[in-house]
Amino acid sequence: MKNCWEKNQCGREPGGVKESKLGTCPVATFELADGFLGGRNGGRACIFIVGTMAPEERLNTCEALATRKKRDCMQCDFFRAMKKKYKKSFNLELFNRYIENSKTLTSG
Repeated sequence: MKNCWEKNQCGREPGGVKESKLGTCPVATFELADGFLGGRNGGRACIFIVGTMAPEERLNTCEALATRKKRDCMQCDFFRAMKKKYKKSFNLELFNRYIENSKTLTSG
């Protein structure tokens, strides 16, 4: 399975065609998530990473962003495929544990 930016062809990865206009997506550079569910950086964890929507789609409050993001992600084919393929592993609790372990490994 591809990473989200490869599957959705958003062009916001480093060197992507829309990076200069929309900015670099934090998913593509979120190194602590590298390897999560076999993805590169945050490529298999986009729903769990704050700030992944294009700047013109971002809302002012975290709560509003989370609500909007959850609704938008539920419509995403990539999100639905990840949820189907990884069932129990594709959840925030396991993602947070993975990140904490990554922090421990990189700081120690």
